[in-house]
Amino acid sequence: MRENQDRHSDQGSGSYRRTGALWLAGGLLWVTAGAVGSDLHGWRFDSAEALWIIADLLLLAGLVDLRRLGAHGPGRLGNVGMAIAVIGRLVFVAAELVSLVQRSDENALYPIAALLSAAGMLAYGVSVVRAGVWHGPSRFGPLAMGLYPFLVMFPLVAADNGNPSVPAIAAWGLVGAVSVGLATLAAAGRSSWTSAPPASALAN
Repeated sequence: MRENQDRHSDQGSGSYRRTGALWLAGGLLWVTAGAVGSDLHGWRFDSAEALWIIADLLLLAGLVDLRRLGAHGPGRLGNVGMAIAVIGRLVFVAAELVSLVQRSDENALYPIAALLSAAGMLAYGVSVVRAGVWHGPSRFGPLAMGLYPFLVMFPLVAADNGNPSVPAIAAWGLVGAVSVGLATLAAAGRSSWTSAPPASALAN
């Protein structure tokens, strides 16, 4: 019995570290892509779009891993929110691919992707706070990721006649890297995860 608990603890800690690393890497790469800028041409534009795509794929993997940690509890809100967030991230990838083909970052998929991602993370974040499985900063990490666009990004777009603020968008990656990535990495060494171990651990 003790061996099983120790093994599950190792698996849970490893899952947290992997999830945190994905969010940290994806978030920081997102910031880097935003710092490179979108007002580029030729291979520079292609390079920036490639950075966005890799960042989105890392964050997509981070979303899948985040759900497996089970911090949202058994309610429907967390599952629905996560599904919407995943769809939003997939739309982001599609938007970047379209931009690569068109050599332009002006397409209608970006606002759709941002809204879906933000709404999904907001719902998921609320479910994590309600569930109370996580304690400390980790508990509010997903919620911060969902709130940021509604508090910062979208108001700036509305204030500038629909023009997106690239610095504000880039900062969204920093919010994810810190609020979800670093918080999840910090939680890897805690025992609080054991109140809801990953599904992979329960299956063994």
